[in-house]
Amino acid sequence: MALVLALFLMNCTVLAGGMPLPVPVVRDEAGGQALAEQIRCSMPEQSFERHGVFVITSGKNKTEIPFLCQVKLQEGSWETVYQTEGTPAAGAESLVIIHRTNGPNQYLYARAAKPGAPLPEPSPISPADMEAPFAGTDFSLGDLGMEFLHWPGQCRLQSEMRSGQSCYVLESTNSRPGGIMRVRSSIDEKSLGPIRVEAYDSGGTEIKMFSLDSMQKDAHGQYQVKEMGIENKKTRSHTDVKFAMPKD
Repeated sequence: MALVLALFLMNCTVLAGGMPLPVPVVRDEAGGQALAEQIRCSMPEQSFERHGVFVITSGKNKTEIPFLCQVKLQEGSWETVYQTEGTPAAGAESLVIIHRTNGPNQYLYARAAKPGAPLPEPSPISPADMEAPFAGTDFSLGDLGMEFLHWPGQCRLQSEMRSGQSCYVLESTNSRPGGIMRVRSSIDEKSLGPIRVEAYDSGGTEIKMFSLDSMQKDAHGQYQVKEMGIENKKTRSHTDVKFAMPKD
């Protein structure tokens, strides 16, 4: 899935929303394009960093990978950086996603050659690498950049309630052969953040499902993402993302 949310995320922050959009009758392609553009252009309000841990569960095996997420604002763009710590079994990894309000995402990736080795300079990835997993999690590189928002097909569906929140529903489609072909997203109307994202293959089988599991107020009374997760139904594995809450 090209998520969170990322997944995306799905970029570890609550985005600034815009004016409420009209509710479509059934399927609204123009409204879908407008909604996808509105989300793509919603820059975070400020730079920040959050520590967290990926908890990967596959069968009876559980792996925890600490990471740092940073958001850095630039003129007309912003960067989201995910950097994991190395484990006894794998080297550290880094992913830099450069978001632009008027263009596609750019992805820079690096992986240490072995546990304890230094990270090389991140380099651009090819489109074929977009679905590669990040640090052994169930998030692909494209998931973390919400790449589905850049797909050619965008259609707004009937709004719905999710987790007590009124949500826009966006259906994103991609005509490329193989892999994920359709993504259905429930987008919180106030924050424009994803509450739930489902990804399907060409046969309509659900492959991945992302959900925002927990929010918590920080010391300033602002809601922050505390936990989210992604389930890979093809590999029968699940990755939880748990963030440390800021203390000031």
